[in-house]
Amino acid sequence: MIRTKCLSNKRGFTLIEALIASVIMAIALFTVATVIYTQFAALNVNREKTIAALTAQGEVEFLRGQPFANITTRLFYKEEAPGLEYLHYGSDFGKGEIVVDDAGFTGNSNIKRVSVIVTWNSVNGKTLQETMATLMTNGGINKQ
Repeated sequence: MIRTKCLSNKRGFTLIEALIASVIMAIALFTVATVIYTQFAALNVNREKTIAALTAQGEVEFLRGQPFANITTRLFYKEEAPGLEYLHYGSDFGKGEIVVDDAGFTGNSNIKRVSVIVTWNSVNGKTLQETMATLMTNGGINKQ
């Protein structure tokens, strides 16, 4: 009499189990890749916003060194503000605009409200703006 040994222990995976494990692993990898991509995109936009804010701050400081009468509304480009060179996607570089209003709310013609607006095409395909506004006085702060 020949005795056959019954294998009650399963050794290894069946084809269905391997397929299910592969699908779960693919979903997990896709999720991780999506999170990484999203984080890199956010990092790029934050880098661009930081460069734009520093460029605007640089223009404000440049204007503070100018005679009061020379602070007027105008455009500026990458030749005047090197930070704009880093704000481009494709061939369009960032652009800047200085908007000067008489600060009429004070009743004093020796005060100007200055807004520096930096505009650029972001890596995410959107047109973004960073604005910095300040008040400038004729003769400096707290001087009569």
